[in-house]
Amino acid sequence: MSESRIFTAYQQHSETLEQSLALNSDCLEQYALSLSEAFASGKRLVIVGSGRLTQVANIISNAFLYQIGEERPSLPVVSLNHDVGLATTLAQAEAFEQYFSCQLQAQASAEDCVLFLDCNAGAEMIAALHTATEMGCSIMVITCGDEHAWKKENANSVMSLAAPNHARGAEAMLFFCQLLCQLVESELFGFE
Repeated sequence: MSESRIFTAYQQHSETLEQSLALNSDCLEQYALSLSEAFASGKRLVIVGSGRLTQVANIISNAFLYQIGEERPSLPVVSLNHDVGLATTLAQAEAFEQYFSCQLQAQASAEDCVLFLDCNAGAEMIAALHTATEMGCSIMVITCGDEHAWKKENANSVMSLAAPNHARGAEAMLFFCQLLCQLVESELFGFE
């Protein structure tokens, strides 16, 4: 592999993070504060990740449950699972768009926070957004795709990452979510 390819990938990654932070740092800080207040008042966070962002959702859920760097109590966070049996059943019933909605109904309560990590605003994600809205949940969307699709559906808050492709978007998503966890830890537990 040539050094120029490695350097180009690094440059794209750095530019994606710089541009995304320039666009969203205030929103990210505000969301961290809001999420900290929600945790302090006994609410939970449900993370919904689509496609390749499923694993990012799981990593971040684990970071909130355990820790990023400092020892602290677990925070009430769950990542909606990717159950092949449920997906197959819903697909056979031609109701796959309900994949995340039915899980949200079982695992979230009114006023809980729902964080969507997405690249393409698929029907199953939009249906879950509507379910979360109907349940009275607080909603944040972080997308490396088309933010207008989410705004059109009246998502409370949308952060759009300036990613040139899905690979850079997934990297930026992981960074943003880890930073979110660190900001929440700092707010709740006084970590620097």
